[in-house]
Amino acid sequence: MQKTSPIGDNQNRGPVLTLGCLGTDSHGEQSHIALTKRVANFLSKEYIGRLEDYKGPIRPYCVPRDTLCGAECALHLPEVTESDFLGGQVGHPMAATKAVVHPLAPGEEAPSTWPGSFADATTDLTLLGYTAITSRGAICAGRKLLETGDVRIKLVGASGGTQQEVAGSLDELLYIIDALSSENGLVDCLVLEENLTDVQTFSVGQITLGGLSAAYIGEQNLTLNNQGREVYGGSCLRVFRGGLSNLVDTLSDKERVICDLGMQFDELAVRHLGLVASRRNYDVVSGRDNQGKIKRAVLEQSWRVGGASGAEIAALEAFVSDPELNWVQASTVEQYGDTVKPPVNADVYFHGVDGELGPLLKYSLIQDSR
Repeated sequence: MQKTSPIGDNQNRGPVLTLGCLGTDSHGEQSHIALTKRVANFLSKEYIGRLEDYKGPIRPYCVPRDTLCGAECALHLPEVTESDFLGGQVGHPMAATKAVVHPLAPGEEAPSTWPGSFADATTDLTLLGYTAITSRGAICAGRKLLETGDVRIKLVGASGGTQQEVAGSLDELLYIIDALSSENGLVDCLVLEENLTDVQTFSVGQITLGGLSAAYIGEQNLTLNNQGREVYGGSCLRVFRGGLSNLVDTLSDKERVICDLGMQFDELAVRHLGLVASRRNYDVVSGRDNQGKIKRAVLEQSWRVGGASGAEIAALEAFVSDPELNWVQASTVEQYGDTVKPPVNADVYFHGVDGELGPLLKYSLIQDSR
């Protein structure tokens, strides 16, 4: 790959490193390392491995696996700014999950780290729902939501459309919660929210790297995994030079509503959670509620390198290569099976057999530009 020359002065920056990579052969680890190497190339810097092992004198640039949180961040990157890493930082791990999207379930006792003001402030931007810490809280919230229709139940750490089920009755609700519980309560916090039909899921986001920013809106795609279940299959993005505020004037009325929801959620995250981010992404859903009415809402946030990041990097590379370029259409694709092959112009992040998911291909590519 030919090196690019990003905007911004990186001469005083050290090498590019991962944080939180264990060196396994999983598709998540290997694709993250491949993307980190792409970031290093973009910054004209060297990728040399893990931040946990780094002992060099020059402050490095970091690409963490997950959102940086509180003391964990200070241990490796004290006094972090958005120019130090690709992703986001908040004060506590719970704030980086789906848990903070909804208020606590009725009767639940708030943990000391619970950012209640954020969940309260985002109520008008999200679906009707609750976060449950205990089985009792989950059942109480589920009963309440069943009064209005089907309930979607998700583990707060779920990703890619996995680890979630829909309950249409009390029996189904109790069965799902029991399956996710142990003798001491829930295995993990649960999000319970109204279930929409005829769903489209959009991605709204912004990335800043090497002094260059780009914002985007796009739609997520589904595919069948090796077990025949629908999961995340990639994203097709329209990426524009500049920040999110520059994006709005280019959109249709529907897209403008979608984008505005993501921007409002982002502003509240900065205000209530102290978010510092060079990469911010919001899943926004559009679908029909139990009365058949169109409803649009933020599903969750991602302040780490994610499924759309390959397309984001490809777009930044295109903007650097052509300073007159205003927008590009870029995609990431995830396909399952042992016969799938990437297009000749694709940048492949993983093509092999994952120990848990089986044969898998992940790549990005530019499809159009203006």
